[in-house]
Amino acid sequence: MSHFLFYGFSMVESAQLGIKLSAALFMGTAAWDWVGRSKGWASARTTRWGLRLGWVVLTASLAALGVQAFGSPGAILATIAWGASGLALFLDLTFDHRLPPWLVGLIAGFALSGSAFLSLVGGDRQPWTVLHVAAAILAYCLLVAQALNAAVYLLQHRALTTRQFGGIYQDLDPLVALDRVGSQLLGAAIWMLGLVLTVGAVAWLQGLQASPAKLASALATWGLASAVLMLRRRGRLSGPAFAKASLLLLIPAAAALLLALRR
Repeated sequence: MSHFLFYGFSMVESAQLGIKLSAALFMGTAAWDWVGRSKGWASARTTRWGLRLGWVVLTASLAALGVQAFGSPGAILATIAWGASGLALFLDLTFDHRLPPWLVGLIAGFALSGSAFLSLVGGDRQPWTVLHVAAAILAYCLLVAQALNAAVYLLQHRALTTRQFGGIYQDLDPLVALDRVGSQLLGAAIWMLGLVLTVGAVAWLQGLQASPAKLASALATWGLASAVLMLRRRGRLSGPAFAKASLLLLIPAAAALLLALRR
C-alpha cells in the first residue's frame, strides 16, 4: 500500500496526477463562475464545492509528495495555490464569507500551472506530520472552546427565559454574539479536522504510522460537526438546540482525542 495508490500508479505518480487534477478543478471552477454568472445559470453551491474538492485533492497530493513550502520555485507556486484556496475555504466555513470563486480559482489554477513547468521538490514528510499534529490539537481545542461557549449560551438563555436579571447574567455576552462566535468556532474546527483527515489518510495509504481507528473517529467528529453547522446556518436548528448539539460533540471529540493520544 505504501507503493501503490491506484492500479498501475505509484504514490508519486498519483500525487502528480492529483496536482494536475486540482489545477483543472480550480480553472474549471473559475470559468464556470465567470461565465455562469454572466449567463445567469451559475450555481454558488457548485463553485463552492469545486474549490473545496480542489483544495482537498491538492492537500493530499502535496502531502503525498512531501513538498516543502520553500523547497523550490515550483513548491512556492504550489504553496500559493494551497494557501489561496485554503484561505477561501476557511473564510467560508468560519465566517460564512465567500471570496469570488473565479478569483480564487484563477490564482490557484495559474499558480499550479506555473509549478508544472518548474521543479517541484518533495520527499520530506516531516513538515506535513507537524502540520497534521498541530491542526489536530487546535481542532479539538476549538471544539472545547465551542462547548464552553455553548454552556454560556444556555446559561444566558435560561436566565432570559426565567427573567433572572442582574448578578452574573449581566456580565455574559448577548445571545446573538454567543451564537455567532459558536458558528465561527465550529467552522474553524471543521476546517482543521478536514486538514487532519486529508493528511492522515495520505499517511495511512503510504503505510506510515496512521491508525484506521483514529481516522474513523476523527471522520465521525468531522461529519457530526459539519452536519450541526450546516443545519444551524440553514435555520433548521434553533440557538438552544445548536448549543446543546455543540455540547454533545464533546463525546465523539473526546473519543477521537483519546485514540489520537494512544501509541
